[in-house]
Amino acid sequence: MISRWQTTRFLSNSAGKTRKNVDCAVYGCGLSASGALAIPKLVANSDDVTAGEARFPKRIAYFNTKSIKFISSGFGFSLFASKNRLYGAGINNRFQIGGQLTNINKYQDYYISAKKINIPGDEILEISSGRAHSLIRTNLGVFAIGDNNFGQCGRNPENMDYVVGSEESPLLPLSFPTSEPIISIHCSMDTSFVVDSSGAVFSFGLNEDGQCGNEAYGIQWEPAKVRGDVEGSKIQKVSGSTDTLLACSENGEIFIWGQTEYGQAAGATDEIQLNTSRHVANSLGPIICVDSTQSSVVARNSRGNVFVWGVGVLGMGPEAESLKTPTQMDQPLFDGKMVTSVSAGNSCMSAINEDGRLFIWGENRYSSLGLGHQKRQLFPYQLFLPGDVRKAALGPDHSLFLVN
Repeated sequence: MISRWQTTRFLSNSAGKTRKNVDCAVYGCGLSASGALAIPKLVANSDDVTAGEARFPKRIAYFNTKSIKFISSGFGFSLFASKNRLYGAGINNRFQIGGQLTNINKYQDYYISAKKINIPGDEILEISSGRAHSLIRTNLGVFAIGDNNFGQCGRNPENMDYVVGSEESPLLPLSFPTSEPIISIHCSMDTSFVVDSSGAVFSFGLNEDGQCGNEAYGIQWEPAKVRGDVEGSKIQKVSGSTDTLLACSENGEIFIWGQTEYGQAAGATDEIQLNTSRHVANSLGPIICVDSTQSSVVARNSRGNVFVWGVGVLGMGPEAESLKTPTQMDQPLFDGKMVTSVSAGNSCMSAINEDGRLFIWGENRYSSLGLGHQKRQLFPYQLFLPGDVRKAALGPDHSLFLVN
């Protein structure tokens, strides 16, 4: 008798196909009705989800053999990238994941399965998504796709309200007022940022709350240098999920600009908006990574300790939803281990410890924390995934996880 496994292998070989090895694992949870989780049956078969939500992380089988290295969560859409291929899924009403490459007048409003996106270059170095636009850094430069109503794709919005490549009009790399190579990119909701190898930061897009940090307000589509205290410091990375922007320097200093009405500036200012960057003095030790929700900040220092401040679900329980100064979270909350990275979405936070375990907390909109319910999670809770977590991408309505 031939076993089921033997039969499957025999049929595969007889068809002349070589079975690919599984080389990565990508999971998603939260709002699934948009197609952002790239699992078609979650949209086509309502029996698999409740109210269009995946309340537990579900494996995205399509990417099992795609060697995914980068993930990014926008509002109702996702990007996934290997070393040389970019994929998108979800809402496409602003060409967030591209249009029909032969005719941009014909497009789908959303894709419920992964769609390949053509981006110039043969090596993808980094991706980042905002509300309805994305930046992609390749060996040929930085490219933008999606909504450009606020100039967040680096083009004049009066001439181009969205950016999408086509065979007739391929994407062109963005130009920046620097001769140094770009080493990092970031998208907040409707604003974009790049960092060059000298540590200078450049911004463009929506600037109503000072998000561009260039001492001005209003829409700005031409990339310009972020001014203020960051000047003279070698910045490594810009972060921030909404309208509060943060920058971390190579020697562990933090800088902030944009919306600061909830105490995110941690005593550096009482102003509710900053249109120029301000140094945040602290005694936390060198900060390795920092991120923000719409009203709070989470940071990790060189010793693997985590600090939070601002307003919201801060992971310190119901009695600590407003912290004016950075407050250390107890190490036992992360299984007593050092934390290697932290990240934030619009209303939630996460931390990965040295054992590759992911801890998550926050508002839990659309069940995007993957805990099986919609309730707020007031303390860090370990999200059990089958493997070490390499990356968490917390979007406004869904989350993605890259697992070894």
